Amino acid sequence: MDTDQAIRARRTIRDFEPRPIDRAALDRILEAGLRAPMHDPKDGRRFLVVDDGAVRAELARGFWRERTSEETAAIVDSWEVELPEQRAMFLDALPKQASMLLSAGALVIVCFRQAEPLLEAKANLHQLNAFAEVWMGLENMLVAAAAEGIFGVTKIPSTPAETTHIRQVLGIPEDYEVSCYLALGYPAAAAPTFGPELGAVDAYVFENAWGRTPPRNDSGATRRASRREAGGTPGPVT
Repeated sequence: MDTDQAIRARRTIRDFEPRPIDRAALDRILEAGLRAPMHDPKDGRRFLVVDDGAVRAELARGFWRERTSEETAAIVDSWEVELPEQRAMFLDALPKQASMLLSAGALVIVCFRQAEPLLEAKANLHQLNAFAEVWMGLENMLVAAAAEGIFGVTKIPSTPAETTHIRQVLGIPEDYEVSCYLALGYPAAAAPTFGPELGAVDAYVFENAWGRTPPRNDSGATRRASRREAGGTPGPVT
């Protein structure tokens, strides 16, 4: 599977087959996370793999409580979700927050170092470099997983108390932030997926000024010609 195929194959899955992930495949996925941009080698990116069922259950106890379908619907309604497909996704996702961590073929707690407290006011966006980069790493991991036929879902800790619980259960030092749980696995046969239908790329792209969408043919010739006429060249990739 090439990169484009893997990107297109990636999808969020919360229902997994009872099948472990081969350690070599998991290592390839984790390495993809390390190969994301890193402005400072001291950002402390770390992956804590949790394969002990009792430890997973203890992690879930830090946030989970049973809800009726009516309670779940009330929570989603309070969010004033407008799109029907997004509402359906939340109604499916909320009851699975614990089960997806318990049943995943691999559960990874993704950590990083943040110089300033993450949720305090920032003077500029540069102070969020480490946070942004760890999520670049997560996308790398999800795409690398898709290339292996493995899919997953992230769960961000919802409260400071949940983060504290994760730290205590796993012994994570105070100078590390917990970005999320990453549950990975092989999708169950009837695992639902949700997501908006994407239109053509041009519907999301402006050129040279907000709202400006110059005409172009399917091959992109108009875009390339306009760049050549302007003498523009691509910038460096980092």
